[in-house]
Amino acid sequence: MARKPASVRRQDLVEAGLRVIAREGMHGATVRAIVAEAGVPLATFHYVFASRDEMIGDAYAYVAMPAEGEQALVLPDGATLEQAVRLALEAWFERFVQHPEYELAVMEIMAFCSRTPSLAHLPGQVQERYLEAVVGILEQVVAHFGLAPAATLREVATLVLHVTDALTYAWLRTRDTDASHRWIEAVVPVVVGALEGER
Repeated sequence: MARKPASVRRQDLVEAGLRVIAREGMHGATVRAIVAEAGVPLATFHYVFASRDEMIGDAYAYVAMPAEGEQALVLPDGATLEQAVRLALEAWFERFVQHPEYELAVMEIMAFCSRTPSLAHLPGQVQERYLEAVVGILEQVVAHFGLAPAATLREVATLVLHVTDALTYAWLRTRDTDASHRWIEAVVPVVVGALEGER
């Protein structure tokens, strides 16, 4: 059997770490628990990571960074601006509910980083990555529809992140998918108005 490259081993351990953190919290995310979850020897962890804190930082970034192709918004022919915004929000929500354990882990990691001086910079960096990803999608929408928003795209992206954060926390508490879809419908006109420059 071919040996996995270090980059693949890192991803396997990061995903295992996220599952352990979501299930047991940061206190349960020992190196031994993570390698057991990943099904690899302890030496593998120390081969690809200098410390558990390094793995935690990678795990945080892993959830923050969109997968390749996720920033490409594919719109159906003749789609309206409202349909484009709805499509983007629904696509985000579907990705979220596929791996809600990752968001639980992110909450644990964010609190841990905020209390750990060597990692205290990570929450701000992750927020910037989220904003960059959303701005990238909004740029596609603005270009496609020839819009000239009064607000900056960063401001609109911040609005979108407030919405997705609220939906994330609400769904994790209630698991009410129907309510989430209703809130997405309610929010679509707000985002459309921001992109069209309405005040």
